[in-house]
Amino acid sequence: MPELIGPSADVFQTGTFSRTDILALDRVAACAWPAPESTFLDGWQLRFGDGVSRRANSCAPFPPPPSAAEFKDRLQTVEAFYRGHDLPPRFQISPAATPDNLDGELSQRRYVMEAPVNILVAPSAAVARLGAQDDIVTVDEKASDDWWPFYVNAFDRDASEILAGARDTVGFASVRGTNGIETIGIGVIGGGWLGIFGMFTLHTHRGRGRAKQLMTTLAAWALARGAFGIYLQVEDHNDDARRLYERLGFKRVYGYHYRTLWT
Repeated sequence: MPELIGPSADVFQTGTFSRTDILALDRVAACAWPAPESTFLDGWQLRFGDGVSRRANSCAPFPPPPSAAEFKDRLQTVEAFYRGHDLPPRFQISPAATPDNLDGELSQRRYVMEAPVNILVAPSAAVARLGAQDDIVTVDEKASDDWWPFYVNAFDRDASEILAGARDTVGFASVRGTNGIETIGIGVIGGGWLGIFGMFTLHTHRGRGRAKQLMTTLAAWALARGAFGIYLQVEDHNDDARRLYERLGFKRVYGYHYRTLWT
């Protein structure tokens, strides 16, 4: 496989993400949360993960784009692929999606917009500096016996097969109390970047700064392994999470959504 390269550290100096940077981060995230099965149509990547998460069960329309003459045939191939897996056809649409008019074309074909999210980034070093010396978070590169059961109860899905296919280092972070795990998060390092996924704190333990502790520890863990940047996604309506990440120094650089054809 070719070396995975994310956006350079210069993006933190310029404060802007070009379309090239967006595409690079999209590719890094696709490898961090990889579908167990992928089929390629030139640049487009058809991903299937047995229905676990939209990302792993959607088409990533990477370059090169189809020509106008090829577009209809390629779209039909995508639709047949997902229907053959008993799933609705779905595309992940970011500013780097190709062709440029793909979102509008799918809208005209009655694909429904779903799950708009914001991508936030921050330098690993800046986030790591916010951590306390007596941090209670542990990061293990192999999930403990009770880690995945906690995740399944939190998100009502089992993503263990997806994370097993990640190209680079995966960290399973947790905060434990007297009765077991209270908070979890996943960190995946690739292309010089740490991706954060699966953050969850039990309702009875929220408001204690657990999420901040977990984030700063993951940042330090990733920085020690050469990851200079962190990215994560926040759903549009999740104002509490967005405010937390902004306090940690994260800034929005772009957003993406899905287009799904329900029948």
